[in-house]
Amino acid sequence: MVAEMISILAKVSVENLEKFVGVFSTRGAEIRKQHGSLSAEIFKSVEEENTVWVLFQWMSKENFEGFLNDPVVKETMKSSGTIGQPEFIFLNQIGLFSA
Repeated sequence: MVAEMISILAKVSVENLEKFVGVFSTRGAEIRKQHGSLSAEIFKSVEEENTVWVLFQWMSKENFEGFLNDPVVKETMKSSGTIGQPEFIFLNQIGLFSA
């Protein structure tokens, strides 16, 4: 069976947005790339001050699970000011429209 690309929506609680983005865009990006991440977009919640949403594209769910099990990831998340464990929703794209 061939693994297929997957989108993952993550809800993340953070101590400080600037600190989180600083680590996410540098050390976090390096580690994600090593584990098969293709892209990541960050959105700030309008309703929840210390909540960000991240939309990831990964080569496969298995690659993402390998990323989560990497001990370096836990250390990096802690250094970014991530509070608790993020919540993840796994998505398969069924369409893309211009408007």
